[in-house]
Amino acid sequence: MKLISGISVICDQYDGFLIDSWGVIQDGAHGFPAAAECLKTLMTKGKKIIIVSNAARRHNGIRRELEKVGITDDLYTDIRSSGEMAWLALHGRKISNISGNSGYYLGPARSKSLCDGLDYQWVDSLEKADFVLNTGAPTGNPKDADHLKPTLLQIRNLDLPMICANPDQIAIRGGEIGISAGAIARLYENLGGGLITFFGKPEAEIYQSAMKLLPNIKNSKVIMIGDGLATDIAGAQNADIDSVFVTSGIHNGELTISDEDSISQCTRNYDVSPTFVCEKFSW
Repeated sequence: MKLISGISVICDQYDGFLIDSWGVIQDGAHGFPAAAECLKTLMTKGKKIIIVSNAARRHNGIRRELEKVGITDDLYTDIRSSGEMAWLALHGRKISNISGNSGYYLGPARSKSLCDGLDYQWVDSLEKADFVLNTGAPTGNPKDADHLKPTLLQIRNLDLPMICANPDQIAIRGGEIGISAGAIARLYENLGGGLITFFGKPEAEIYQSAMKLLPNIKNSKVIMIGDGLATDIAGAQNADIDSVFVTSGIHNGELTISDEDSISQCTRNYDVSPTFVCEKFSW
């Protein structure tokens, strides 16, 4: 693990860059100016940039969200998202533990478009559902999932499969940390729920999908840049590619940004070994 001052230090070593969105280039309310400049510089140098996001939305939705915070589509090559992976699996009837045709949507309004174009009946009662599509907390930016315990216990008692379209435990939204769909799924699991299918980082499928967009680039010339140790960095490690851990993101409160021992302890806590560490995604 090597501490670096910016991406310029390692730019020449890599041709393909897989880059997380939330916490690295934007926070849902604002794009990070230094990140946008870094993306622009990498594209100018002919690098391939794939935004790899655990947002529970399809690619076009993420593209529009990035545009709103100043991350225009000329700053990256393509997008791969957990939402798209979940949509494709549902659309193709490729999730083995779903046997019925009625789904219950659990999540915020901004991600409900994930249900569009799917040949399922979306019901407003868990008793009528054959499965649950979990994209996050329905309202606000809560710090934990405890308020959803009654709903999760009901899902457990009905023995409904859960599709988690965002494995992240937490996210930074407008500078404030709140839970993501992964935290809801883990609480469901802790309450005795089973049959959970996760889509997105660190699962292998999203990395494989992203790598297909870099067909002429060897693994050794691809690097993942992200702020999530259990998702971005663990997934890169499993995919046998290098990684940059951005310390100013979701783990900011668990470490001292400039202290190598503190950072090392934090990465050990998650049993991962990033190749490089950088305070923020900047040139």
